[in-house]
Amino acid sequence: MMKSYKPILFKLHIVIILLLFMMLAHFTITEAKSNKSHFQIQKKTIVIDPGHGGYDKGAEGPDGTFEKNVTMEFARVLALELEKTYNVILTRTDDYWIDILERTAMANHMNADMFISIHTGGSFLHQASGISLYYYEKTSTFALMLETESIEESKSSNFKELWSNIQGRHQKNSKVLAERILNSLKEKIGENVEYSAEIQGAPLMVLEGADTPAVLIEIGYITNPKEEKSLNDIVLLSFLAQKIKKGIDDFFEKAQ
Repeated sequence: MMKSYKPILFKLHIVIILLLFMMLAHFTITEAKSNKSHFQIQKKTIVIDPGHGGYDKGAEGPDGTFEKNVTMEFARVLALELEKTYNVILTRTDDYWIDILERTAMANHMNADMFISIHTGGSFLHQASGISLYYYEKTSTFALMLETESIEESKSSNFKELWSNIQGRHQKNSKVLAERILNSLKEKIGENVEYSAEIQGAPLMVLEGADTPAVLIEIGYITNPKEEKSLNDIVLLSFLAQKIKKGIDDFFEKAQ
């Protein structure tokens, strides 16, 4: 009689072993999914703001290129580059206008880890050139505007909902961010690139209310014939996006 139980016991052992293996596999897969989800949650969020849009064309180049179109195109190129590492959100995804304060409020609502506003430079002097990086620095009662920002932008806000210097507590990090991007750009500025880059502090309204490190980047002077052409070159825009991403990577790595 005892011998008849051996096959049954053997089968039970096999079943138990299979069940244990399945449970172990389930726990391993669940943990892997959990770790993956945790990693995704930990990805930094960057909000990119393509300046102008809609009725506000921004500055205009000698050949008729509008700043609003350049900022939108470059924002898309930069987003594609940054999405390799970060969660990226655009304040606008097409040709329409958004109030200045709404752009910054969007970044705050999304708990962004960084806010970058994209513009081009504009000047009556066609030889004016270069990349300019701005961080918020309060120097007057009312936030001033870049020469590339329209009068309509100022009227739309009516100065009735001015932010109480939220960006003030991030000013140091914002300046460091601008420096990291500048350092990355300088790696190839010189013989291979005709323009230079500089950092300036300014009381810019679009940066004032950002509750996160924030910079505004003028990626070139659209009013300069040579730079207008460069701003329409997808290859050069991609190269610039890569350099900006490297500066952002350096900022986050050294901030940890």
